[in-house]
Amino acid sequence: MAGGKFDKLAGKTRPGTYINFKSERTDTVGTSERGTAIIPLMKPAYGPAGTYIELTNAGPDAAYAKLGFSVYDSDANRQMLLIREAFKNANKVLVYIVKDGTKATATNEATPTLTATAKYGGSRGNALTVTVAANPVEGFDVTVSLAGNTVAFYESLTTVDDLIAQNCEYVTFTGSGALAAVAAMNLTGGTDATPQNSDVTAFLDTLEGVKFNTVAIPTTDSSLQAAIKTKIKYLRESMGRGVQAVVPDFAADYEGIISVKNGYSIDDDNLSAAEACAWVAGATAGASYTESLTYKAVDGATGLNPALTHEEYVDAINKGHFAFSVSEENKIIAEYDINSLTSFKQPKDETYRKNRVIRVMDTFQESVQLNFPPNKYANSSVGWDIMEGVGKSILKQFEDVGAITNVDYDADFLVDREASYGDKTYFDVNLQPVDSAEKLFFTVHTH
Repeated sequence: MAGGKFDKLAGKTRPGTYINFKSERTDTVGTSERGTAIIPLMKPAYGPAGTYIELTNAGPDAAYAKLGFSVYDSDANRQMLLIREAFKNANKVLVYIVKDGTKATATNEATPTLTATAKYGGSRGNALTVTVAANPVEGFDVTVSLAGNTVAFYESLTTVDDLIAQNCEYVTFTGSGALAAVAAMNLTGGTDATPQNSDVTAFLDTLEGVKFNTVAIPTTDSSLQAAIKTKIKYLRESMGRGVQAVVPDFAADYEGIISVKNGYSIDDDNLSAAEACAWVAGATAGASYTESLTYKAVDGATGLNPALTHEEYVDAINKGHFAFSVSEENKIIAEYDINSLTSFKQPKDETYRKNRVIRVMDTFQESVQLNFPPNKYANSSVGWDIMEGVGKSILKQFEDVGAITNVDYDADFLVDREASYGDKTYFDVNLQPVDSAEKLFFTVHTH
């Protein structure tokens, strides 16, 4: 018997039973995932400048060859510290080398045709060593070490061209001719670069093409802070991106900027407010839209840098600063999960200073963008009915997880049918985000 799919217009020639399977389900209503923080390295000792290095908490050391360090190393410039702090809460960290330095290099005097140059610029390249030893059977074995640890090993090579063909991740080899034994080639001359403001603003421009939730920018330079606010405001208000920047001690008066007032210590190591921005960025990125960071403990923290008085905490909050304090359990915690917004006027009331509320609105915006791309629905009464149905499904998803409240499914997501025409569709949406109970007032009556 004939079978298969059919076309109503074309029909079929042979007798048979023809079946079409069609899904009656619209595309899945969902929300975008959170958890991505960007950490630009302002004082890199190694790595490729001008590119993003993607790290995940499942494999934070996957880019060891590019960074020149394990994220668990204590590097002199304290750059791995920032990545570690972000990873305490973030799912993914995008590392950006703002500017690279001079590459370390070495040339074997006995075999001038063999030169080794660090793959990337920076002082870490000075920790690279290349050794060429005779193989007992044939040719030579080449060992590349970084800070005394073997990072690459090649066996039974006979010429420099053989070595070049290995495409080492750590060293670029140049030259020609036969290999010869070399006790050790210690690379030298690698220096770190000092980024200029133009390098940082060039980095800010790259944010438009990257998907992320938060970016930590540890600078107190007022001109750079102004540029950061301008870029984040552009991303949020012109591009519809639900992102925030974390900056030290910056009274930005804007919900897209989180200003960190103080830092904390881990044993005897004091982290400045600028360094603590990495933790705040990671925690903010990793927080769900139903979670507040107020009173969230900082893993591993043992003290404050500096500690603030009660009056100083009140002043910091009133000025829109995110600060660290000590809990009743003697843990180092985030005092109050707020952003830098301090001017409360229409259309932004006091709820816009709360980062949990901002996460609800940002996630809702991204969910709408995900489910309402251009040219998906007909701009007609039939299409409007479908779009309103999708919108109500989004509202239900947010209400079910406790992100919004007081939902009126008949009125809170409607197409403005009188205003919509041609290729233009207008919506009226009402949203009441749920905040956390963070100020608890008790009146106790005694008898």
